[in-house]
Amino acid sequence: MKSIAAALLLLGGQAAAAQDPCLPPALAGRLAAALLPSLIEAAAGHCASHLPAGAYLGNGSRALAERLRSDTAANRAAAAATLLEFTGQAEPEPGQDPDQVIGVLTANLAASLDAAQCRGASEMLEALAPLPTANVMQALAAALGVAAAGSEEDGPPICRE
Repeated sequence: MKSIAAALLLLGGQAAAAQDPCLPPALAGRLAAALLPSLIEAAAGHCASHLPAGAYLGNGSRALAERLRSDTAANRAAAAATLLEFTGQAEPEPGQDPDQVIGVLTANLAASLDAAQCRGASEMLEALAPLPTANVMQALAAALGVAAAGSEEDGPPICRE
């Protein structure tokens, strides 16, 4: 969750600061869910050596990533655009699509996971997998609110509605 929180704080930082001192939970959930398919795939590769046989992240997470990618297609473009805006880049590099922009960020985040975080991510994803995408977004928004409230890092908090 910390990796998703870091990505979300990066994505929403500049846009939220210009409009509001916090990210609305619905927006936080949409952005996080849009990042999640790429983060799942990157974490599955990075965490393979840290997970026991049969761990969800190593086995069943591909179906969740594919479903979320399909369900969040429109949000992924918006998340990539927000990321580019945050980095001061108005448009993607020539030939770079939203999935590539998100892929770079999520690969870096997944690379920072240690063995305990890999196991925790696998367990969290397994618990989220049966939920409809709308509920995954709501759960991510709530978890990010908790993570942001306890974080001493700079970035916008998740608004309390």
